Amino acid sequence: MTVGRYLVVLGRSEGNARDRLLIGARHALPRLNIVMDGAYCTVLADALLPRARFGEGRGCILGRLHGPDEAAFLTTGGRPSSAADWQAVTRDNWGDYLLIEESRGAPVVDIVRSAMGGLSCYHVSHAGLFLLSDAPRLLERLGINLAIDADAVLRQMLSNVSRGPATCLAGLGELERGYRLSWREGVVETEPYWNPWSYAGRAGQMKDLADAPVLVRKRVIEATRRTAKGYGHILLGLSGGLDSSILAASLAHTGAAFSCFTLVTHDGPGDERYHARLVARHLGKHLHEIEERPGDIDIARSAAAHLPRPVARCFAQSDDAIQMALASRLGVDALMSGGGGDNIFYYVHSVRPLVDRLLVEGLGKGAWRTARDLALLTDSPLGAIIGRALGRCLSRSHDYLWTLDTRYLRAEACTIRREALGHGWMKAPAGELPGKAQHIAWILGVLNHVEGFAREQVYPTLWPLLAQPLVETCLSVPSWAWLEGGHNRALARRAFAGLLPEPILARRSKGSPDSFAIGLFEQRKAQIERHLCDGWLAAQGLVDVDAIARGCRQGPVHKDGTVWSLLRLVDAESWARSWA
Repeated sequence: MTVGRYLVVLGRSEGNARDRLLIGARHALPRLNIVMDGAYCTVLADALLPRARFGEGRGCILGRLHGPDEAAFLTTGGRPSSAADWQAVTRDNWGDYLLIEESRGAPVVDIVRSAMGGLSCYHVSHAGLFLLSDAPRLLERLGINLAIDADAVLRQMLSNVSRGPATCLAGLGELERGYRLSWREGVVETEPYWNPWSYAGRAGQMKDLADAPVLVRKRVIEATRRTAKGYGHILLGLSGGLDSSILAASLAHTGAAFSCFTLVTHDGPGDERYHARLVARHLGKHLHEIEERPGDIDIARSAAAHLPRPVARCFAQSDDAIQMALASRLGVDALMSGGGGDNIFYYVHSVRPLVDRLLVEGLGKGAWRTARDLALLTDSPLGAIIGRALGRCLSRSHDYLWTLDTRYLRAEACTIRREALGHGWMKAPAGELPGKAQHIAWILGVLNHVEGFAREQVYPTLWPLLAQPLVETCLSVPSWAWLEGGHNRALARRAFAGLLPEPILARRSKGSPDSFAIGLFEQRKAQIERHLCDGWLAAQGLVDVDAIARGCRQGPVHKDGTVWSLLRLVDAESWARSWA
């Protein structure tokens, strides 16, 4: 995710509304400068945001781009790229970028967001103009009323992994990753130019898996190298889990300068120092070990107050404060996370991989091996696994639907169907496989969790495991290969054999913040009850205040989901108060 701000203004308004808006933008954010000014399109950006030109000056690239057109960013002022149009840029490059291209002699402008890119793009109509920016608060400072959409907030509370083009602010939309927005004389249309089914579909699946581990390793290391390029010192969160360990090995392999830290809680699943130390020692790195600090958490403050959705998690404020303090002390200029690894490496406990293999190969030796792998992975009876898979094979729909959490919400508010919270990419095209629909959903589901941190407004935050080439490669791997031998993320483990200690590759346990979240809840129950029962959500009739009061007054809780459900409401409430 790139630190930097931009504003795109499309159209011609009557009178001087456009000029007033541009003056207002420069006043609201003085470091904004005009970097492209066409007949129907003006682009402003600050100096923190890399930019370049393409299409003989008709187009502008904002953000970080990796590929042959990267050279356009390496000269003062941005040497024009040789790319003829946005299609050429997206075909040959990847990264966290936005493309703006104005047609020659016609009132047509295309805005293109990179596939899997982290540079946000929100849009709104105002005073006869169409505005796009990565910063909703900038739009608000321009006099645009961004009121909370209560129905959208309800959808967000029902599923914190659901994400579509609508935000939780009325009238404010988002140009999604891999989509193009076309503005034609004030008429706006959006459509995807990138589709994960090109790789997840049967035609895109790897036929020979012998070289798959080598290819995955190559893609991870290359994504890490390119993402880290240009930064002098990176701070990596190293839990000792597989994903963060893979990134540590990749950073070391590329020769990048980095430091690593691990967070510690008082119980077993939250204390992963043993595994983190193994990796750090193996790579010859010092490991900073820091205890989580509940005192850093203010449940009434939302780290997503600058965003149009309540995607922040209050318990992560401790991690935020620790990372920023350590980054400042060490003099790092970027942060890196292994987030997204579970998603791209398809960490699931589901019969869908077996269903995929049955549908592709039939009931043969391969399917029996996958059934045994799944039984070992989930510690379930083999017969039950096969029975569920055969039943799933008969299902007419291979789509994937999110599970909804209705706890503590008013029953009359929960009339939204699961289908309404899905994404078009979660619908399996005719003849495609249910496991790959789930794999795509898993990748979509992490996108709400790679933003909503205070640190992202101070340091560039890097997510190499969500790089487009790596995502495409992982989607092209048959679903059953990820659980081979009864190990989750099996192919990733094989890919990094020789670069990580054997106990890390063989590790089956997984760290969890459960104890930290439960401890926070137990300490703040009375405050949480007041926060929710006397707040915006209750005033809107979205939550069941009696159920909330009972949940906050119960005895010590453990892992029944109560804590996470209530903390999700806390996050939504604090976000809503920041925008109300």
